[in-house]
Amino acid sequence: MPLERLISARQLTIEVLHDIFQRARKMRAICQNSGRTSLLADKMIGLVFLEPSSRTLLSFQSAAQRLGAGIVFIQGVGSTSFEKGESLSDAIKVVSGYCDLIVARLPKSGDAQIASAASSVPFINAGDGGNEHPTQSLVDTFTIMEELGSLANLDYAFGFDPLQSRSIHSLCLVLSQFENVGFDFISPPELQAPGWLIEQCQSRNVRVSQSNALSELKNPDVIYLNRLQEERFPDRSLFEKYRYEYRLTPEQIPSSTRLILDPLPRVDEIALSVDELPIAGYFRQAQNGVYIRMALLSMLLGRTL
Repeated sequence: MPLERLISARQLTIEVLHDIFQRARKMRAICQNSGRTSLLADKMIGLVFLEPSSRTLLSFQSAAQRLGAGIVFIQGVGSTSFEKGESLSDAIKVVSGYCDLIVARLPKSGDAQIASAASSVPFINAGDGGNEHPTQSLVDTFTIMEELGSLANLDYAFGFDPLQSRSIHSLCLVLSQFENVGFDFISPPELQAPGWLIEQCQSRNVRVSQSNALSELKNPDVIYLNRLQEERFPDRSLFEKYRYEYRLTPEQIPSSTRLILDPLPRVDEIALSVDELPIAGYFRQAQNGVYIRMALLSMLLGRTL
């Protein structure tokens, strides 16, 4: 199998993407034709979500059930033994005995590595703090491929919190593998993309620029927005300062733009009037999450159609 655990978008090589995309197209056909399959009818999926989630959690639940798998889950810390001081490693070791694969959303950067090391079954990182969100990058790249036909030879604009957005981090790591791509990071000065991400992209010959205003958009093919990460601001006044200043409206979209994406939830970053545009792809993007996660679960559990 190409993958047995998914911790980082760095694992998502072009070959792995191709395999998962092929699987996802088959899963989409199943959903459209029969609704479900018994491919994983003998498997149990463990969902450990210690941070709030709706799309990622629901799409993994839908993916597992459409594949015929059972589900056990933890949602939130309050009703678990974490309140009693249980370590993450101990909890994951216990959950490993209850299921055949674990999907975990964890509150701190680096938690996914700790949890994966403790797991005796395949493991998927569904987001670890402000670090990464590799399954979201699969959803995003699949959507771009299905909508535009390629991931190469494109200019991408990312906003508005590239410092703290794990979705932006993981997507950039994947897209930086492709030829002739450019990244423009748009954000307040305090929320610019982290140095490690800039260096990684430049080391792969990505054209990188940073802007502080939407008016400086550099004719992107794809605009990828994510809300200001309110829960990660040490000083809420900084969040309040910028939450309404950085908002995409139809008038601000360059004529070159062919697709607008957002991993959601939308808070203030995209005006509702953008939804009416055919290039607004974020709800189609969310739907693709089911197909991609069906593909990923089947891959990590060694099943093919």
